[in-house]
Amino acid sequence: MKWKTIKHVTIAFSISLFIGLTAHVVYAEESSGFSVTPVLEENQIEAGLGYFNLLLKPEQKQTLKFNITNNGKTPVEVETSFGTAFTGDLGNVLYTPNKIKPVSSLKINIKDYVKLPKTVTVPAHGKTVVSAEVTMPHETFKGVIAGGFNFNEKENGANTKGSEGAKSGASITNRYTYVIGLVLQNSKDKVDPALSLGTVTPSQVNGRNVISANLKNSAMTYLLDMNIDVEVTKLNDSSIKYSFDNATLKMAPNSNFNLGIPVSIQGALKNGQSSVPLKAGKYQLEMTVYGNKNTNGKYQSMVEGQITKYDYKWTFSKEFEITGNQAKTLNEKDVTIDHVKETPWMLYGLGLVILALTIIIFILVYKSRKKKQEIES
Repeated sequence: MKWKTIKHVTIAFSISLFIGLTAHVVYAEESSGFSVTPVLEENQIEAGLGYFNLLLKPEQKQTLKFNITNNGKTPVEVETSFGTAFTGDLGNVLYTPNKIKPVSSLKINIKDYVKLPKTVTVPAHGKTVVSAEVTMPHETFKGVIAGGFNFNEKENGANTKGSEGAKSGASITNRYTYVIGLVLQNSKDKVDPALSLGTVTPSQVNGRNVISANLKNSAMTYLLDMNIDVEVTKLNDSSIKYSFDNATLKMAPNSNFNLGIPVSIQGALKNGQSSVPLKAGKYQLEMTVYGNKNTNGKYQSMVEGQITKYDYKWTFSKEFEITGNQAKTLNEKDVTIDHVKETPWMLYGLGLVILALTIIIFILVYKSRKKKQEIES
């Protein structure tokens, strides 16, 4: 049998601290593949960026260009697409096209104002220029609208280069993906992020129980440097407590995500280790969130032993309930729980009933025999 392993190599251009992307560049071991370079415009808000950050008037149009270079020996077919910025459930900003329903506060979806070809063929050892048309919305807005241009090597036999081992029957194929950001705004006026807490409910991530807390940024601005500290406690049993903290999260404008507060063990299990099953009952969530680092910020928190100042701070408190059915369903699916050790209470109850019936029958039989002996004597 032949197994095929595909290696996805992503090159994400830095969108700097302004929108919270850290430069993340991964190069393939082989020199083949393609590269994408944005041709930056004069109306860039800040020079030296690896993405488009443009100041435009309402209804203004602009053509953006990209140089796609093919370093390989064969032509490469590149698929192009555009995705609105959104927040992933790891608290990271993503720009790939997705099927997530936009939040209600997203009044202007940037993908509706961007046009570009779906595919382009780049000749071997050659270069092709790709153009995208951007049109600003007719209404004036404060803040930013953001997304990303995605360039993917089309997956087919002609465009993917792989190495196949004759003995192992394994094929390794290198594929390349480039994401280049686009941020549009009418003015440089500052807009404050607006964070709110939505539903809190039990859920699972990668087959492990979590408490899912939905966070929403309803403002047309990025929320950066999110420092989250959250604690969940069972109301009638303070010994059952779950906590989570992370000082490296971020959110896209007008987006939401489900923050997973671990209930079960999230990493690899050690010998003999297993998670404690989720218990039904009422719980209380307490959460503090700081945002946007600033040496002159009015709020401060300890991060890795250092005092860190922030511009924003939110506190949330919410009571929620986990039903018996929810706990049972999630526990049965949790791969870290030792289900052999988990004997259902119903079986314990059934065992007690059987034991009680056995004792009653024994007593009745004993009394019957004794009475019979008394009559006979």
